[in-house]
Amino acid sequence: MMHPKVKVIIQKDFLNYSQDILEACAGAEACIWSLGVARSLSPEENRKINLDYTLAAAETFARVLGPKVEKGKKFKFVYLSGMMTERDQTKKNLWFMAEARLIRGEVENKLIELQKQLPEQLLSYVARPGGVLATNSFFPALLEPLARAITVDDLAAKMLDTAINGHKTQIIELDVLRDEGKTLKRQLLKGEKLPSH
Repeated sequence: MMHPKVKVIIQKDFLNYSQDILEACAGAEACIWSLGVARSLSPEENRKINLDYTLAAAETFARVLGPKVEKGKKFKFVYLSGMMTERDQTKKNLWFMAEARLIRGEVENKLIELQKQLPEQLLSYVARPGGVLATNSFFPALLEPLARAITVDDLAAKMLDTAINGHKTQIIELDVLRDEGKTLKRQLLKGEKLPSH
């Protein structure tokens, strides 16, 4: 059974959002964007999925949904990036996953620029986890610091909190995601009300 506030919307074209889709999203104040690939069949497909889809969504939501957000608030776009993302686009000789790291860096740069272009409508945030472990992973407490990883529920808790309350910085690195995610999860499990910023 789904929560009454959950609405399933099937979007087939991530470059274009129809009026029907945007009307179905009416009232939304945030988007957690986790669509992307580390590797794909071609560099063109990689750019399309990671860069073009993300920017099309962010710009469309900011321009169409942003002005309709409650007065005093802005539409929040929380982008799931990755650790070791390279925002300096002149660095072409990266030794590990160069293409993926550079594309994610380009996305981050463009989301930050989009916020500057639409300052009254958009707040963009970038989550940079390392590896993401299943909640029931074997020895997650041991693996997390060694593997520079985070459990999926800690990541989800912090990304949801960011979508609701924002964050003090645009870029949220692994240690902050993990520490604040664990704290938020503990509060939820104890039945405490989450802090609002």
